[in-house]
Amino acid sequence: MLDKGLLAVEMEAAALYAFAAARDKPVMCFAHVTNQMGRIDGDFEKGEADGTVDALAVILAAAQRLIERSSDAPVISQA
Repeated sequence: MLDKGLLAVEMEAAALYAFAAARDKPVMCFAHVTNQMGRIDGDFEKGEADGTVDALAVILAAAQRLIERSSDAPVISQA
């Protein structure tokens, strides 16, 4: 991995990409990385201050762009 300049691998994303490769399907994975680990009950929600809303906006924009490029994809609307 170091020869490719990678310092870390996110396990769930790696599994998702391996599955996509095995099925010959496209896939995109977004990871929202924070500086904190969930250590107590309910601590996985980091809130707006840590970029959650911004991260979701990026994902929505990417999904909408993908839909624009595909005529048979379902429409995603923002709630």
